[in-house]
Amino acid sequence: MKSGRQVGGWVIGLGMTLLIMVTTACSGSVPTTSPTTSSPPLPVATSPTPIAWSACAGNAGLQCGSVSVPIDYSHPDRATLGVAVSRAPALDPAMRIGTLVFNPGGPGESGIQILPVVLASFPTVVRQRFDIVSFDPRGTGASDPLDCGTSPSTVTSQLPVPSLPQQPLPGSAVFTTMAKACQTLSPQLVPFIDTTNTARDMDRIRMALGESTISFYGLSYGTELGTVYANLFPHRIRSMVLDGAVDVNATLAQQAAEQAPSAERSLDHLLATCGGEAPCPLGPDPRGFFEAVDRTLPGQPGPVAGTGDNNSAVTVGDLDTATLLTLSVPAFTSSYLQALVAAHGGNGAPLRQLALEFVTDIDGASLVDSQWAITCNDARLHPGPVAAGTLARQLAAANPLIGGYAATYALGGCVAWPPARQPVEDVHPTGTPPILVVGNTGDPNTPLIGAKHLTAIFPVASQLTWQGWGHTWLLTGATNSCMQQHLSAYLVDGARPAAGTVCS
Repeated sequence: MKSGRQVGGWVIGLGMTLLIMVTTACSGSVPTTSPTTSSPPLPVATSPTPIAWSACAGNAGLQCGSVSVPIDYSHPDRATLGVAVSRAPALDPAMRIGTLVFNPGGPGESGIQILPVVLASFPTVVRQRFDIVSFDPRGTGASDPLDCGTSPSTVTSQLPVPSLPQQPLPGSAVFTTMAKACQTLSPQLVPFIDTTNTARDMDRIRMALGESTISFYGLSYGTELGTVYANLFPHRIRSMVLDGAVDVNATLAQQAAEQAPSAERSLDHLLATCGGEAPCPLGPDPRGFFEAVDRTLPGQPGPVAGTGDNNSAVTVGDLDTATLLTLSVPAFTSSYLQALVAAHGGNGAPLRQLALEFVTDIDGASLVDSQWAITCNDARLHPGPVAAGTLARQLAAANPLIGGYAATYALGGCVAWPPARQPVEDVHPTGTPPILVVGNTGDPNTPLIGAKHLTAIFPVASQLTWQGWGHTWLLTGATNSCMQQHLSAYLVDGARPAAGTVCS
């Protein structure tokens, strides 16, 4: 979900698109006892007023507005914040079915900024028959963004793996400083930036839209948000597509262990593909070239003038971050191979630039603080610095090219984060309509096993598999007619693909 400036930050989900992106992109949160079963109901907040739409500045055809939400749903009569919302009206109003809410992942991505970029990727019939609505989740974008002062380049430049056993994850000091700064600077907001509260915000958006039910399309981390919404409000769902599925009931450490071999396999594929082309910028031995860059970067000074954040040397951390971005959205990162060549020649600036795009939004705003606030507030288990370092060494031993980075990617920011109030764990929605889960065979952020596990937790769900490389189908294979047909049939008519369906 990230790429070239315009999709930077999508994967972390991209996913971090992006990554998240990751997911890329990471882990989630619902109360220990599901509110849909036996937990005491929360106080009822006053229903939101209808959204006052106006034209979005700089985006012809899109409408913008805001929805007021309680910061703390346990005390809805206290402080509130405004969640920024945007809408692309259905292109065929006479055939309009309803509203499709879209979340791009992250966590922390601005839906307002990404919506105009991603609209053309939806199947034509979906654009014709649905209003597509997106929003900036609380603590992000234009919805009271969290800023704890963490430098993006300081984060990307942290080495991914300790050099010796029983050493802390190298980024632990930076992430400890981040956690302390967030608690100090935003104590009234930080504890409430989590997926459960964002899911409740999404239902207030539904109410403000005047819809009894909504459809939902979530990418990467957005699949976690959709799952939590389904757990809280199953009767408010018309249809739901979860694309680039997060293994929501896995711990952060388990997610890292699942992600490491997927990223390694994706990098192997990228290097092998380059080696099969003539000429490959990396020469006759692309893997050897990559390994040489990996060996020489730690001692290289950082000639990073013009990157906007140049206080630290370019390192293997930047290499791994830039590499995961490229594996996630290869079509948007065509400069990656040349960045490797430049780094091999002593100029790390292009790698740093790509790495920064992984941790910044489309407008250049840092995603670091909000991303980790959501991730850590969603996870009950926060491995400490030494445990995280040990995991990184284990993953690197099994996946030597890039696997060790999975520990930093999935859980590094949580090594000193306070305990979660509403962790997402043991989520098993009931009473939902049939759900469609989409997974890629070559996804480096949210591996296909996550789609299998996510499909299994719903009472009725189908898995649709995209046989391709990159993070999520919508970002890497949106032109594929097989996938378009299945997605359109499901969203428009509720028709699900047959079990085991694979599009390639």
